[in-house]
Amino acid sequence: MSENRKTVFISYSWDSPEHQQWVLKLAKDLTEKYGVIVLLDQYHLNTGSDLPYFMEQSIEKADKVLVVLTPNYKVRAEERKSGVGYESTMITQEIFESPITKIKFLPILRVGSSQTSSPRFLKSKVYHNMVDDKVYYSELLKLAKLIYDKPVIDIPVLGAIPDFKEPTFDPIIDSASSFLSEERLNRELNQIINSTAGVNIYDLEIDILNSLLKEKVDLYKTSTGLNFTYESNDRDATVIHCENFSVSFYWSGRFTNTAEHNKLIERRWSGFASATDNRFYFPDEKPVMLSENNYKFNLNYSKEVVWTSSKEHLSTGEIIQNSFIFLIEEIKKVKSKNFRNK
Repeated sequence: MSENRKTVFISYSWDSPEHQQWVLKLAKDLTEKYGVIVLLDQYHLNTGSDLPYFMEQSIEKADKVLVVLTPNYKVRAEERKSGVGYESTMITQEIFESPITKIKFLPILRVGSSQTSSPRFLKSKVYHNMVDDKVYYSELLKLAKLIYDKPVIDIPVLGAIPDFKEPTFDPIIDSASSFLSEERLNRELNQIINSTAGVNIYDLEIDILNSLLKEKVDLYKTSTGLNFTYESNDRDATVIHCENFSVSFYWSGRFTNTAEHNKLIERRWSGFASATDNRFYFPDEKPVMLSENNYKFNLNYSKEVVWTSSKEHLSTGEIIQNSFIFLIEEIKKVKSKNFRNK
């Protein structure tokens, strides 16, 4: 319902056409995916509009102000240049006047670091990192939770209050019991992974990966009209394609008695990558690899499969979703070049 919706104003600098498009996409996604009312200059300002009045009204009306941080934003804000400078004056004043418990201004790091992109008046604020486009949608969800004042991480359920007079209660024993219990669980998970049972779980998860990829290809081909295809060498590689982009998956079980070293490698391509090694390409048809993600097979505390890298811990479903998001976003970039200006 409308009374539960949040209104946000996006403060940013016009660094480049690409940056403006990213901000426009952010606004569109917040509106369409999370029901947020977005106040944005690209929506509401026309030739002859009163820019200061729009900024004043937007900052006043907004439940949250999203401040998109870039090095250029920092310079313009601190030197009070152009529209960013005017917004910064109003933001600084409102921060000063607001109670410390009120969280209205949400800094979003888009380019650089806090040192290079955050103006002085926002230095004390924790920023939301949206630098890496590979995790855009997961960070978008976290941002939506912040806008609606929902916890990004669920707070644990309160336990019972201990009887501090009970002679058996001892914080040292309690602490030791907690981490020793966690140690036993980790040891149990390691034993599973380092056994034939771990190999079986890994093999089953690879089967699930391929089954889900096939299902999604069939679903998206039917529901979108785009030419999604699935290809496998029935051994150690699978590729999904759409238009002129591909995502390949490679795996291998090195040993029959342990899955400790088992991995899943995801590669993203411009061009038609193949699951077979003997495919012939003409020089101008050879696919170009855009990125590679290496995931190690692992189990979480619920004994569910997770794929871990230096940056992420993802389920099989999340890896699959990210691969299709990549295909759609790349195809959209190509096709939208021929679209008429709105």
